Amino acid sequence: MATFNQYEKKNGDKAWKFQAYLGIDSLTGKPVKTTRRNFRTKKEAQLELSRLQVEFEKNSRLLKKESTITFKELYLLWLEQYRLRVKPSTVATSKRFIEDYALCHFENMEVKNISVIYCQRIVNLWHEKYKQYPYFRKAVGQVLQFGVQMEMIDSNPMRKTILPRKKEVEQFPNFYNKEELETFFNCLDHHISESGRTSTKLLAFFRLLAFTGMRKSEALALQWTDIDIFKNQLTIGKTLALDEFGEIIVQEPKTKSSQRTIKLDKETVRILDQWRTNQKKWYLERGFNTLNQEQFLFTNKFNSLYYPQAPNDWLYNILEKYNLPKITLHGFRHTHASLLFESGANFAEVKERLGHKDIKTTMNIYTHVTPEKIQETGERFANYVNF
Repeated sequence: MATFNQYEKKNGDKAWKFQAYLGIDSLTGKPVKTTRRNFRTKKEAQLELSRLQVEFEKNSRLLKKESTITFKELYLLWLEQYRLRVKPSTVATSKRFIEDYALCHFENMEVKNISVIYCQRIVNLWHEKYKQYPYFRKAVGQVLQFGVQMEMIDSNPMRKTILPRKKEVEQFPNFYNKEELETFFNCLDHHISESGRTSTKLLAFFRLLAFTGMRKSEALALQWTDIDIFKNQLTIGKTLALDEFGEIIVQEPKTKSSQRTIKLDKETVRILDQWRTNQKKWYLERGFNTLNQEQFLFTNKFNSLYYPQAPNDWLYNILEKYNLPKITLHGFRHTHASLLFESGANFAEVKERLGHKDIKTTMNIYTHVTPEKIQETGERFANYVNF
């Protein structure tokens, strides 16, 4: 219902105004009334009222939908925003956590009906089945927190859950001592002698991991322009990853501290130089020119970037073939840090070389120092203070 009236303004001109009832507010349940004025004609006032009524109905429908939005609908809205503020690889990881492990429990539930006790049951279930359960909880919590920020729900039930204690699982020592590392490279040399010159690529790859402490993703993203043979140094400033669509991408590292320039030993430089020579010959025979500025160090037979899983297969084959102690690719980074400490490097030097964000991360790695060296540390201290 609306009333239209003509009135006189202070300057003596005539104008039209209206008062109208638009409907009930979907959130408060209270009637919504409005007054508008300063229209030249009654027709203009009527058109404005029609526009307001259409807008009010549209907003009411949206508010009603938001109040009954499902977790999946909220997740898709969150995903749009999430893509705007994090790296593609981070989107891919969070998307995998939610779509593979969370949607089966939350997909069609209205977010307003998701309770703390229900979330706790799901967290406990994840804890029983998966090592990565804290990450699933975090991802779902991010989606629900987005709902809080958009004022679709009042609070985030997932953030109120209690994270179960991690199970104590006996793990293999994920690093090599000096003798084990030497054995690994002896076996690798034997493997290369059987496989031909293209396998010097494997020697270059594992040498970089073990003698620089690089991450696998950093090594796979290396280009020849990142290596200065004359200055014996290497610049690390990018990583290889997969986006949410499974496509290989090269992106900036997670933190600025990961961008670093480090010195290379002469043997590592020699191995890299040998691999570059072999790479040129091998690819040229197959019609690929590797002399361009964008050439990567480690590429497949089509001179394209490797999927991140490929080096894991290289390592697994060598460990199986020679029955070597189990280690992961990241274990070579731990190995490098451990042996750096053993060689006398201090925390600041190790932090800089590995590209850690803060010294705490570096200090945690000290636990990877071999038991023999830990014992020697105690002896050195006792000898020093003995009086």
